[in-house]
Amino acid sequence: MVEVFEMDSGAKMIAISMEKGSLDSTKVLIFIDHENKTVYLWRGNKADLFKKLMGTRVAAKLSHTYSKYRIRPIAEGSEPAAFLDLTGIRR
Repeated sequence: MVEVFEMDSGAKMIAISMEKGSLDSTKVLIFIDHENKTVYLWRGNKADLFKKLMGTRVAAKLSHTYSKYRIRPIAEGSEPAAFLDLTGIRR
């Protein structure tokens, strides 16, 4: 199971349903992959700097909630294969 959240400008996580194969470069997204015990913090190239910083802060807080999960920050264009498989993105 994977939960997907978008960081809003108020540093809140908004649950979203994401269409496989599409990521918006203006967004900062958090993917919680329960099967692989990984939290991905994906930062789009055109995302606002404030959202990127807040995403980092929120991911750090999530590390307390999901203490057995790995936190993986990812910049757009540098996505690892596991993340690409999870999101259905092909590069």
